Amino acid sequence: MRNSKLIRLGILLTIFFALSLPQIASAATEVEKLVAQKAATIERLHFKAKKALVTAAQDKTFGHYFHAHTHAERSEFKPRIDQISLAVQSRFHVEEMCLINPQGAEISRIVGREIADDLADDETGAIFFASGFAKPARKVHISPIYMSVDANKWVNAYVTPVIVDGDKKAILHYEHTLRSFQDALNRGLDRQEGVVLVAIDADGFIVSDSRKTIDIDKKGESEDRADYFDRFDLSGRNLAAVRNAMIGDNRQGSGILSAGGATYSVAYQKVEDWTILAFKAR
Repeated sequence: MRNSKLIRLGILLTIFFALSLPQIASAATEVEKLVAQKAATIERLHFKAKKALVTAAQDKTFGHYFHAHTHAERSEFKPRIDQISLAVQSRFHVEEMCLINPQGAEISRIVGREIADDLADDETGAIFFASGFAKPARKVHISPIYMSVDANKWVNAYVTPVIVDGDKKAILHYEHTLRSFQDALNRGLDRQEGVVLVAIDADGFIVSDSRKTIDIDKKGESEDRADYFDRFDLSGRNLAAVRNAMIGDNRQGSGILSAGGATYSVAYQKVEDWTILAFKAR
Protein backbone atom coordinates (compact mmCIF):
# COMPACT_ATOMS: atom_id res chain seq x y z
CA MET A 1 0.00 0.00 0.00
CA ARG A 2 2.75 2.41 0.98
CA ASN A 3 4.67 1.67 -2.21
CA SER A 4 1.59 2.31 -4.34
CA LYS A 5 1.06 5.69 -2.64
CA LEU A 6 4.67 6.60 -3.28
CA ILE A 7 4.29 5.57 -6.90
CA ARG A 8 1.15 7.71 -7.27
CA LEU A 9 2.93 10.64 -5.60
CA GLY A 10 5.87 10.24 -7.95
CA ILE A 11 3.54 10.20 -10.94
CA LEU A 12 1.77 13.37 -9.74
CA LEU A 13 5.09 15.14 -9.18
CA THR A 14 6.28 14.10 -12.61
CA ILE A 15 3.11 15.45 -14.20
CA PHE A 16 3.38 18.68 -12.18
CA PHE A 17 6.96 19.34 -13.26
CA ALA A 18 6.21 18.31 -16.82
CA LEU A 19 3.47 20.94 -16.96
CA SER A 20 5.37 23.61 -15.03
CA LEU A 21 8.79 23.46 -16.64
CA PRO A 22 7.67 24.52 -20.13
CA GLN A 23 5.89 27.53 -18.61
CA ILE A 24 8.98 28.50 -16.61
CA ALA A 25 11.19 27.98 -19.64
CA SER A 26 8.83 30.07 -21.77
CA ALA A 27 8.87 32.95 -19.28
CA ALA A 28 12.66 32.79 -19.03
CA THR A 29 12.99 32.88 -22.81
CA GLU A 30 10.56 35.81 -22.98
CA VAL A 31 12.56 38.04 -20.62
CA GLU A 32 15.88 37.01 -22.17
CA LYS A 33 14.67 37.96 -25.65
CA LEU A 34 13.26 41.25 -24.42
CA VAL A 35 16.48 42.23 -22.65
CA ALA A 36 18.60 41.31 -25.67
CA GLN A 37 16.32 43.35 -27.95
CA LYS A 38 16.26 46.44 -25.73
CA ALA A 39 20.00 46.29 -24.98
CA ALA A 40 20.61 46.25 -28.74
CA THR A 41 18.31 49.26 -29.11
CA ILE A 42 20.29 51.30 -26.58
CA GLU A 43 23.57 50.20 -28.14
CA ARG A 44 22.32 51.43 -31.53
CA LEU A 45 21.37 54.81 -30.05
CA HIS A 46 24.85 55.11 -28.54
CA PHE A 47 26.49 54.09 -31.81
CA LYS A 48 24.57 56.69 -33.85
CA ALA A 49 25.26 59.44 -31.30
CA LYS A 50 28.97 58.64 -31.15
CA LYS A 51 29.31 58.45 -34.92
CA ALA A 52 27.58 61.82 -35.38
CA LEU A 53 29.75 63.50 -32.76
CA VAL A 54 33.03 62.10 -34.09
CA THR A 55 32.07 63.10 -37.62
CA ALA A 56 31.31 66.66 -36.50
CA ALA A 57 34.62 66.86 -34.61
CA GLN A 58 36.56 66.25 -37.85
CA ASP A 59 35.23 69.42 -39.50
CA LYS A 60 38.12 71.49 -40.87
CA THR A 61 36.65 74.61 -39.30
CA PHE A 62 38.08 73.57 -35.94
CA GLY A 63 41.58 73.41 -37.43
CA HIS A 64 41.15 76.87 -38.96
CA TYR A 65 39.93 78.25 -35.64
CA PHE A 66 42.83 76.87 -33.61
CA HIS A 67 45.40 77.85 -36.23
CA ALA A 68 44.24 81.48 -36.02
CA HIS A 69 46.65 83.80 -34.19
CA THR A 70 44.35 86.62 -33.11
CA HIS A 71 40.95 86.99 -31.54
CA ALA A 72 39.71 88.74 -34.67
CA GLU A 73 40.79 85.81 -36.85
CA ARG A 74 39.15 83.30 -34.52
CA SER A 75 35.96 85.36 -34.52
CA GLU A 76 35.65 84.75 -38.24
CA PHE A 77 35.31 81.02 -37.67
CA LYS A 78 33.09 81.15 -34.56
CA PRO A 79 29.80 81.45 -36.58
CA ARG A 80 30.77 78.38 -38.60
CA ILE A 81 31.39 76.39 -35.39
CA ASP A 82 27.94 77.45 -34.17
CA GLN A 83 26.44 76.24 -37.44
CA ILE A 84 28.10 72.84 -37.06
CA SER A 85 26.33 72.43 -33.71
CA LEU A 86 23.02 73.69 -35.06
CA ALA A 87 23.20 71.18 -37.91
CA VAL A 88 23.76 68.34 -35.45
CA GLN A 89 20.89 69.62 -33.29
CA SER A 90 18.57 69.76 -36.27
CA ARG A 91 19.30 66.16 -37.19
CA PHE A 92 19.53 64.52 -33.76
CA HIS A 93 17.51 66.91 -31.53
CA VAL A 94 20.26 67.26 -28.94
CA GLU A 95 19.46 69.39 -25.90
CA GLU A 96 22.77 71.25 -25.76
CA MET A 97 26.10 71.15 -27.61
CA CYS A 98 29.32 72.99 -26.93
CA LEU A 99 33.02 73.27 -27.64
CA ILE A 100 35.25 73.64 -24.56
CA ASN A 101 38.97 74.41 -24.39
CA PRO A 102 41.46 72.67 -22.04
CA GLN A 103 41.11 75.47 -19.48
CA GLY A 104 37.37 74.80 -19.24
CA ALA A 105 36.15 77.87 -21.12
CA GLU A 106 33.33 77.45 -23.62
CA ILE A 107 34.18 78.54 -27.14
CA SER A 108 30.72 77.85 -28.52
CA ARG A 109 27.40 76.59 -27.14
CA ILE A 110 23.93 76.01 -28.54
CA VAL A 111 20.88 75.19 -26.42
CA GLY A 112 18.03 73.71 -28.42
CA ARG A 113 18.05 75.71 -31.64
CA GLU A 114 19.54 78.84 -30.14
CA ILE A 115 23.14 80.08 -30.10
CA ALA A 116 24.18 81.06 -26.57
CA ASP A 117 26.24 84.17 -25.91
CA ASP A 118 26.60 83.70 -22.13
CA LEU A 119 29.54 81.32 -22.45
CA ALA A 120 30.87 79.67 -19.30
CA ASP A 121 34.41 80.45 -18.13
CA ASP A 122 35.11 77.21 -16.27
CA GLU A 123 33.60 73.81 -17.07
CA THR A 124 36.47 71.83 -15.54
CA GLY A 125 34.17 70.53 -12.81
CA ALA A 126 31.64 69.10 -15.28
CA ILE A 127 31.05 65.36 -14.97
CA PHE A 128 32.27 64.78 -18.52
CA PHE A 129 35.23 67.20 -18.71
CA ALA A 130 38.24 65.15 -17.57
CA SER A 131 37.00 61.91 -19.13
CA GLY A 132 36.35 63.66 -22.44
CA PHE A 133 39.88 65.03 -22.64
CA ALA A 134 41.27 61.63 -21.64
CA LYS A 135 39.82 59.98 -24.75
CA PRO A 136 42.04 59.40 -27.80
CA ALA A 137 41.15 60.77 -31.22
CA ARG A 138 37.81 59.63 -32.67
CA LYS A 139 36.76 57.97 -29.40
CA VAL A 140 33.75 59.03 -27.33
CA HIS A 141 33.12 59.15 -23.62
CA ILE A 142 29.52 58.56 -22.50
CA SER A 143 28.88 60.17 -19.15
CA PRO A 144 26.55 59.03 -16.37
CA ILE A 145 23.29 60.95 -16.35
CA TYR A 146 23.26 64.39 -14.73
CA MET A 147 20.99 67.41 -14.38
CA SER A 148 21.73 69.78 -17.25
CA VAL A 149 22.08 73.39 -16.15
CA ASP A 150 21.01 74.49 -19.64
CA ALA A 151 18.20 72.06 -20.44
CA ASN A 152 16.99 71.77 -16.81
CA LYS A 153 16.37 68.06 -17.19
CA TRP A 154 18.27 64.80 -16.77
CA VAL A 155 20.61 64.06 -19.67
CA ASN A 156 23.73 62.15 -20.51
CA ALA A 157 26.68 63.54 -22.43
CA TYR A 158 28.71 62.29 -25.37
CA VAL A 159 32.20 63.80 -25.49
CA THR A 160 35.09 63.52 -27.95
CA PRO A 161 38.37 65.44 -28.24
CA VAL A 162 39.04 67.84 -31.10
CA ILE A 163 42.55 67.07 -32.39
CA VAL A 164 44.55 69.64 -34.34
CA ASP A 165 48.12 68.83 -35.42
CA GLY A 166 48.17 65.95 -32.93
CA ASP A 167 47.14 68.09 -29.95
CA LYS A 168 43.87 68.04 -28.03
CA LYS A 169 42.67 71.59 -28.51
CA ALA A 170 39.16 71.14 -27.13
CA ILE A 171 36.36 68.73 -26.43
CA LEU A 172 33.14 68.67 -28.41
CA HIS A 173 30.18 67.48 -26.39
CA TYR A 174 26.44 67.21 -26.58
CA GLU A 175 23.63 66.21 -24.30
CA HIS A 176 20.77 63.82 -25.02
CA THR A 177 17.68 63.87 -22.84
CA LEU A 178 17.04 60.79 -20.74
CA ARG A 179 13.50 60.76 -22.16
CA SER A 180 14.71 59.55 -25.55
CA PHE A 181 16.22 56.45 -23.93
CA GLN A 182 13.14 55.84 -21.78
CA ASP A 183 10.90 56.03 -24.85
CA ALA A 184 13.11 53.58 -26.75
CA LEU A 185 13.11 51.11 -23.87
CA ASN A 186 9.38 51.24 -23.22
CA ARG A 187 8.21 51.21 -26.84
CA GLY A 188 6.06 48.14 -27.55
CA LEU A 189 6.00 46.83 -23.99
CA ASP A 190 2.20 46.87 -23.89
CA ARG A 191 2.46 43.61 -25.84
CA GLN A 192 4.65 42.02 -23.14
CA GLU A 193 1.97 41.07 -20.62
CA GLY A 194 3.23 40.85 -17.05
CA VAL A 195 6.83 41.71 -17.94
CA VAL A 196 8.57 44.60 -16.20
CA LEU A 197 11.57 46.24 -17.89
CA VAL A 198 13.86 48.63 -16.03
CA ALA A 199 17.18 50.36 -16.70
CA ILE A 200 19.40 50.74 -13.64
CA ASP A 201 22.40 53.06 -13.46
CA ALA A 202 25.75 52.28 -11.84
CA ASP A 203 24.56 53.66 -8.49
CA GLY A 204 21.50 51.41 -8.40
CA PHE A 205 18.89 54.00 -9.39
CA ILE A 206 16.06 53.08 -11.80
CA VAL A 207 16.34 55.55 -14.69
CA SER A 208 13.65 53.91 -16.83
CA ASP A 209 10.66 51.84 -15.69
CA SER A 210 7.98 50.27 -17.89
CA ARG A 211 5.50 50.49 -15.01
CA LYS A 212 5.45 54.28 -14.81
CA THR A 213 6.66 57.55 -16.28
CA ILE A 214 9.70 58.95 -14.50
CA ASP A 215 9.74 62.75 -14.45
CA ILE A 216 13.11 64.09 -15.64
CA ASP A 217 12.42 67.83 -15.48
CA LYS A 218 14.14 69.81 -12.74
CA LYS A 219 12.22 70.15 -9.49
CA GLY A 220 13.02 73.42 -7.77
CA GLU A 221 16.76 73.54 -7.15
CA SER A 222 17.28 69.82 -6.57
CA GLU A 223 19.91 67.90 -8.53
CA ASP A 224 19.86 64.94 -6.14
CA ARG A 225 19.12 61.68 -7.96
CA ALA A 226 17.19 60.36 -4.98
CA ASP A 227 14.60 63.12 -5.52
CA TYR A 228 13.88 61.80 -9.02
CA PHE A 229 14.72 58.09 -9.15
CA ASP A 230 13.95 55.06 -6.97
CA ARG A 231 16.59 52.52 -6.04
CA PHE A 232 16.15 49.12 -7.64
CA ASP A 233 14.69 46.49 -5.34
CA LEU A 234 13.08 43.20 -6.34
CA SER A 235 11.35 41.72 -3.29
CA GLY A 236 14.20 42.81 -1.03
CA ARG A 237 17.02 42.03 -3.50
CA ASN A 238 19.18 44.84 -4.91
CA LEU A 239 20.87 44.55 -8.31
CA ALA A 240 24.02 42.87 -6.96
CA ALA A 241 21.94 40.29 -5.11
CA VAL A 242 19.84 39.55 -8.19
CA ARG A 243 22.95 39.14 -10.35
CA ASN A 244 24.52 36.81 -7.79
CA ALA A 245 21.43 34.60 -7.93
CA MET A 246 21.54 34.30 -11.73
CA ILE A 247 23.52 32.17 -14.13
CA GLY A 248 25.91 34.65 -15.72
CA ASP A 249 28.33 37.39 -14.75
CA ASN A 250 28.43 41.12 -14.14
CA ARG A 251 27.53 41.92 -17.75
CA GLN A 252 24.83 39.41 -18.69
CA GLY A 253 22.77 36.65 -17.13
CA SER A 254 19.38 35.07 -16.50
CA GLY A 255 17.62 32.62 -14.25
CA ILE A 256 14.82 31.98 -11.78
CA LEU A 257 14.72 34.04 -8.58
CA SER A 258 12.70 33.27 -5.45
CA ALA A 259 12.32 36.24 -3.12
CA GLY A 260 9.70 37.68 -0.81
CA GLY A 261 7.41 34.69 -1.27
CA ALA A 262 7.35 35.08 -5.06
CA THR A 263 9.20 33.50 -7.98
CA TYR A 264 10.46 35.49 -10.96
CA SER A 265 12.00 34.81 -14.33
CA VAL A 266 14.82 37.36 -14.64
CA ALA A 267 17.28 38.42 -17.33
CA TYR A 268 19.74 41.32 -17.49
CA GLN A 269 22.40 42.80 -19.75
CA LYS A 270 24.79 45.68 -19.17
CA VAL A 271 25.11 48.51 -21.70
CA GLU A 272 27.73 51.11 -20.80
CA ASP A 273 27.01 51.94 -17.14
CA TRP A 274 23.35 50.85 -17.27
CA THR A 275 21.91 47.42 -16.60
CA ILE A 276 18.85 46.57 -18.67
CA LEU A 277 16.79 44.11 -16.60
CA ALA A 278 13.46 42.38 -17.19
CA PHE A 279 11.48 40.21 -14.80
CA LYS A 280 8.17 38.39 -14.78
CA ALA A 281 6.39 36.91 -11.78
CA ARG A 282 5.59 33.21 -12.01
